[in-house]
Amino acid sequence: MVTLSVSPALRQRRPWLYACLGLLAVILAIGAYRYWHKAPRYKGVSRLQVDLRQPEMLLATRNLAQVPKDVAAAPILAGLVDEQLVFHYEEDEARLSLEGSLRRLAYEHKVGIEDRFLSMLLAGPAEIGIWRSGKGRPEHFVARLERGVLARLSEAFARIALDDRQLKLVGKFSVAGDEISLYALDYGGGRQLAFAGHGENWVFLSDPALALDSEGTLTGDAETVLGELLRGAHPWQAKLPASVTAQHSFVIGQQALTLGYAHFLPALAGLRFDHADGNWQASLRLNQTSATAALDTAGIWRAVPLGAALCTALPVDWPATAAPLAVLLGKDAVLPATLAALDPIAAVCWFAGSRLSAPLFIARAATAMPLDAGQLLARLAEKSWSATGAKAAGKDAESQIHAVTVASRHGIRPPDGGARAFEPALAWRGGLIFFSPDRRQVDTALDVAGKRAAALGDEPGLHGPGWLVFDPPQLARLLRSEVQEVLPADEESYFREVARNRLWPRLDAWGQQHQAAVAVPGAGGTDGFVTLDIRPLQESAR
Repeated sequence: MVTLSVSPALRQRRPWLYACLGLLAVILAIGAYRYWHKAPRYKGVSRLQVDLRQPEMLLATRNLAQVPKDVAAAPILAGLVDEQLVFHYEEDEARLSLEGSLRRLAYEHKVGIEDRFLSMLLAGPAEIGIWRSGKGRPEHFVARLERGVLARLSEAFARIALDDRQLKLVGKFSVAGDEISLYALDYGGGRQLAFAGHGENWVFLSDPALALDSEGTLTGDAETVLGELLRGAHPWQAKLPASVTAQHSFVIGQQALTLGYAHFLPALAGLRFDHADGNWQASLRLNQTSATAALDTAGIWRAVPLGAALCTALPVDWPATAAPLAVLLGKDAVLPATLAALDPIAAVCWFAGSRLSAPLFIARAATAMPLDAGQLLARLAEKSWSATGAKAAGKDAESQIHAVTVASRHGIRPPDGGARAFEPALAWRGGLIFFSPDRRQVDTALDVAGKRAAALGDEPGLHGPGWLVFDPPQLARLLRSEVQEVLPADEESYFREVARNRLWPRLDAWGQQHQAAVAVPGAGGTDGFVTLDIRPLQESAR
């Protein structure tokens, strides 16, 4: 039998060896997890997972440089946006960095670029497709500019891209038999701008990743869309029809307008703002198969409490909610009958005394509700509430309410200074259903239903086909409160001072405007858009 002996020195080092091996195993495990669980990348699909064929918003303008000033002149924004604010955003960091990069290229490579080159570049026609980022903000864009001044720079860009640290060639594609180069300019702070040109037509991308896949190859969609833009075509016009006669036309598509809930709001297809002859005009696009324009909104306004900062009627496809509700509640014969009884017009409202994250939702029955509808709503509340929340319920001969208190640092601050919390509530009374993350609003709505409080529908301006109501004084108060809530704690004093000096005066000035209601007065045109009628609400003094 052979016996192996281990020296004392090696025996002493053994714990350290085990520790190193253990650390190596942990590192390998983390590396393997990150490799196998990394975000998926698909060949032929842009890195940002954006569909260039379908922008969420579209801006078509005859003079891009004039857009901010014309927006500032809109009567509805009087006091909130002015020339000073426009100048501030014209001098922001990104624009200054871009201008600095262009000056460096001009100086180092002996290119004739004027000092105000960027301003000159913006002063002309443009067509801009816009997409929201993963954060929900409109951050990605593809813009087509018609600028003859850029044609003479094509050769210079090709020469500079050969050895410049900021300007690089990232792809090539063909347009009408001509080879087109796509360049990317790194202008600091991790920001890049991609561009390509063909004659007088040039395209600019907010990020090269809009056109490149995970392997750095130009995607098929990018070649198609950019090629059409460079040929002077309008690849987005059919999906987002901008006005061809307006000075500026801004179209918001269905997904952006409904915040991703288009499945439940199929009647809303888009919203458009046109600027012509010095005036702005808003239009709503309705799906041609929908009878939304003929639906009555007066009934829902009679259930809304008076004093809403912003309130809109919504055409809801209630049967479309059956599938997600069935997942939550299971199969229930009462569910389809309950949804079928609901009026296709609902309402969502925000109030100055609450939060943006806690609106009031109102639905009403158009026909008799099933006898077991109350039990269905009770079960819906029970399934929806947090298991750790403090539940409460109440019921009388005419109404029922289900509520729960859920502690949250993002919740509503109580008047007595206690801990923040949301108190979502679901209630039913007389064929009306109310829900809000803030129970106080549901209680007020129940008072309106019980004829113990005034309704928004009592206002003269809402006796007709009103679809949206806004109260600038109350809305300014809500926005001011919301800004105060989200100020960062570590730099709160600094930001409060900026808000006090810059934002509060603007909100106060904007809050001097009168309340108004927005109506859809008639049928849509050939493109489906209906011109909106904005009129005073004529609310009595309160």
